[in-house]
Amino acid sequence: MLCELPIPMLTVDGYAGMSYELTHCDYVSMENLAGAKALTRHMIEKGAKRPDVFGDCLHCNGFYTRWQGFCDAPCETGLNYDPIFCVLEPDSAPYGDPLWVERQLRAMPQMPDAFFCANDYLALHLITALKNMRLSIPEDVMVAGFDGSPESAVVTPTLTTAGIPSVSIGRMAAAGPGIPAARVAAHTLGVRFVVGALHSADRLFHHRYRLFQSP
Repeated sequence: MLCELPIPMLTVDGYAGMSYELTHCDYVSMENLAGAKALTRHMIEKGAKRPDVFGDCLHCNGFYTRWQGFCDAPCETGLNYDPIFCVLEPDSAPYGDPLWVERQLRAMPQMPDAFFCANDYLALHLITALKNMRLSIPEDVMVAGFDGSPESAVVTPTLTTAGIPSVSIGRMAAAGPGIPAARVAAHTLGVRFVVGALHSADRLFHHRYRLFQSP
């Protein structure tokens, strides 16, 4: 394996649920779990009673931990999470096809009132499908993405999303092997939580990004 080579090795993602302690390489990432949890809780605070997930949670570890963060929020607020109202098809499914997305939505027993999407790309295609179904965002269905992509600011209505401090994470990665951290580096970054379509002022959440260092 690459991690067994006698050279510095650092990864920014991996397979869903992977143990970075067992791979023997450094790892740096956005704090996906806390970000997803904050987004989902915000939708619940805005009135969502049945928030659900859109996107393959097993696509990568980033998506997987975002899914975990989503699951935590309804449980803590007393709401039920039911996978039957989610779109969790494998990543090979045509998520970029609004007609396919619309078929998945129409097959549900009842339309959720909010979706947490694994990233902004998925959220934008979901919004297109919802508009094709004559549904309004966020009045009929709230939608939140993740990544803070440039496209999230130009779609109508603007997308609710969590921005990722890519530059700071890149600098952290470049300096990773020399940082005197234990298992998790506790550097705190201000991450812009862009509320967009949920009609509220921007809120600034302070999430951590993680640096796992190999033994």
